[in-house]
Amino acid sequence: MVSSDLKIGVYFSANDVVYDWAIAFLNSFRQFNPDLRLILIPFNDRCERLLQLKEEYNFEVYIDPSFDRLEAIGQAFELGHTPTGPYWFRRYAAFWGPCDRFMYLDVRQVILSDLTPLIMALDRFNFDFLHYDCALDQVYEPGEFRQQLLRQGKGRGFNSGRWAARKELFSIEEFEKLAADALKIREQLNPRNTDQAFINYCCDLKPIVCGHFAEVMGNTCQNGWARQPGHVYHQDGKYYLWDYGGIDHKKQVILIHWAGYKWENFFPQKFLLLSFFTKDRNYLASISIYVKLIVVSLPKLLITILISQRKINSFYHLQKPQAR
Repeated sequence: MVSSDLKIGVYFSANDVVYDWAIAFLNSFRQFNPDLRLILIPFNDRCERLLQLKEEYNFEVYIDPSFDRLEAIGQAFELGHTPTGPYWFRRYAAFWGPCDRFMYLDVRQVILSDLTPLIMALDRFNFDFLHYDCALDQVYEPGEFRQQLLRQGKGRGFNSGRWAARKELFSIEEFEKLAADALKIREQLNPRNTDQAFINYCCDLKPIVCGHFAEVMGNTCQNGWARQPGHVYHQDGKYYLWDYGGIDHKKQVILIHWAGYKWENFFPQKFLLLSFFTKDRNYLASISIYVKLIVVSLPKLLITILISQRKINSFYHLQKPQAR
């Protein structure tokens, strides 16, 4: 039985650097979730433009004294690849925020569904934590620790940009203790994806019940990355994936994310992203955005296609200056 007294909501993290991404995210979120509580965890102090959107998109701002302690954890894991990496750890303050059941989302994605059923699936199916895309190499390096997890039926390697959980599943004190243990095997964790490796480690080491949204709920795409095979189509107010012969053929698309992509580049499903970015803009303003995309991005796209060829790509990387 799911209690009607539960406070549910969605946290997201962003700043002015990803302002355009945030506009597309917020437009898509409110289209499918007009009344769902939405709470911003500021990525850092550079949020002046973003905060001006509070009333338009009806979101709150969550500031917590634990941000400094979470950033300290992030700094301890940083190997110099991602200068802003420690700020990514602020998202984990959601575990002691105002929502009893919640979902966390990065803004480099668009939301294509009502998210309440995903959040309530925690209680409906008796899970502590539900995640989305999985890529084990993006979390753990090959080695003994990874092998131990796999032998125990753990080590899913889920993405840290979209997940749901129960409040107080972790505390800041518990995170600090787990971090101290994880740092002892830092070489067996992904060197770049610091916050992703950390939350996976925490979920793998603590005896909690984890699951994948698609596996738990059914009729849902396993992955949300824009580069996945197939074609996203709209039907009866919902989005689905057409990938004839694929495991997710005709299943519902909950979200599409562009982790690893830059806004100014041309990338898969960009026209879908722009449809939400230009939502409610006048016709001429929208057309100018699409024209600029074609003029600026098409040459880059052709170059990308060219250098992606195996022999050309190998030569290209041989000529690049090596990091010292």
